[in-house]
Amino acid sequence: MKRQVALLIPCMSRLHLRSLAIAGCLTALLTVLLTILLLAASGVHACEFPIVKEQIDTVLDRDARLGTEFRAQVKDGSDSVAVIESLVSAEMREEVDICRFYVAEYLTKRGFPPPH
Repeated sequence: MKRQVALLIPCMSRLHLRSLAIAGCLTALLTVLLTILLLAASGVHACEFPIVKEQIDTVLDRDARLGTEFRAQVKDGSDSVAVIESLVSAEMREEVDICRFYVAEYLTKRGFPPPH
């Protein structure tokens, strides 16, 4: 009888350790999921470049006054992304800021110098 009890105790301790490991993994998984949900709900959103690109095309190609002003400021040495930000609405300015990398790449492809 003593031998059976002695064999049972190590098995129980292994089970206990295994359940602790599973609980630790579940806790880590729940922490990661909660972090992802909090970031998604915090108002951080991805770059919506097609909308920004359309606005840049409007400034450069469809609005003569804004296009001329943009070209003059960039020719004088201003940062092309900063000039675009100054010529669009406040809401679009926020989108340009979020998409800053893509805006700089697109303006460079359009022939304007890269930002400083």
